[in-house]
Amino acid sequence: MEQTSNKGISFFDLWQNPEMKSVRRFFLIYLLLFTIIIGYGTYFLGQQFKNEYIESNAAITGTLLKQHPELQEDLMVLLTKDVSEDEKRIGMNILHEYGISSNLSMVFFPQLNDFFKTLTLCAIFTFLLFFVCLIGAHYWFSKRIYTQIRGLTVHADQILEGKSISSLPEIREGDISKLLHSFNRMRFVIQKNIADLEKEKRFLVNLMSDISHQLKTPLASLTMYNDIMIEKDLSKDQQLLFLEQGKQQLERMNWLIQSLLKLAKLDVGAIQFQKRNASLAHTIQGSVNILKELATQKGIQLTVLKTKDYILKHDSDWMTEALVNVIKNAIEHTATGKGVSVMLEDSDNLCKIHIRDQGNGIARDEIRNIFKRFYQGKKNKKSGSVGIGLSLSKAIVEGHNGIIQVESQIGVGTTFTFIFPKN
Repeated sequence: MEQTSNKGISFFDLWQNPEMKSVRRFFLIYLLLFTIIIGYGTYFLGQQFKNEYIESNAAITGTLLKQHPELQEDLMVLLTKDVSEDEKRIGMNILHEYGISSNLSMVFFPQLNDFFKTLTLCAIFTFLLFFVCLIGAHYWFSKRIYTQIRGLTVHADQILEGKSISSLPEIREGDISKLLHSFNRMRFVIQKNIADLEKEKRFLVNLMSDISHQLKTPLASLTMYNDIMIEKDLSKDQQLLFLEQGKQQLERMNWLIQSLLKLAKLDVGAIQFQKRNASLAHTIQGSVNILKELATQKGIQLTVLKTKDYILKHDSDWMTEALVNVIKNAIEHTATGKGVSVMLEDSDNLCKIHIRDQGNGIARDEIRNIFKRFYQGKKNKKSGSVGIGLSLSKAIVEGHNGIIQVESQIGVGTTFTFIFPKN
């Protein structure tokens, strides 16, 4: 729908306005009816005045002929011919001698008096009819407009109260319909903002709950270690052991807090990826290098299968974060002596990164849950895992317009595949 400008309203705008067209149509019909009534009333009063005039002349003629029958032809001639100004003046002078003039009260002319009473009543009745119809029309149009305005007020109050309402109908054209259209747009924006605020509120509540829940165990461990070291007489080796365990818990808490904050920022769109055209093979190799030592400690063979490189527009740091989380997860679920491989595959329209392990595999009914925050597999719960790494990787990959697919077979292993469309 076209936007309504805030410039002044011209006569042409009002003339073309659909609401004013309906008002104009009504008043034209009303004026036509009123004109017909006035015309018929004028014709009726004219006929009555003519009859009164004829009756008055008939009374004079009858009175004169009763006394002077011989004047009949002369009187008929006088009644039907035009009277000259001299004759009219002579007649007026004679009437003035007997006190008959325009200043004489109407009561001395019974027929004219009755006629003017009828004329006055008709004029009053016509005016009252016109006034009542005008007031009625004004009331009807005002009621229609104010009903719509009050309806908008009720809907606006419901929106402010957080209630969900449907769109108002925009069937007709005109300024009222434009107002309804603007109101519907405003309703959509306000309800969306309210929904976003509620979503953010729930997100913050859940985030605080998650952080509180996940920090509870390492904090309890740190408190216990600290109490033991304070209250008991420990040897230096025992003290070093508890300090080392405390350090591990602190590192775990730091990693957990940093991961949760990263995931929270990704969820609310607070992070803008610095995407640049860069070598994907270089990013993969950097991720593998970070985990080489961990793989060696566990006796896992971590390899990068040589394939053709591809330049992908991505944020290398965040992509490294996603790869490290998935590769680390693969290492943790692979037994000593087996291997984890990473391979880059380049096709016509897609770019894929495959991360394969030789672990125990994931049950089919669990695959849809592994990317949920803090989810841990039923058969693969480990003391150091909190189930947040895969959620973070999924958010990063989706932030690069990609998806993650998972294929797994119990006793054989699991393959995570990052799939990106080519730019």
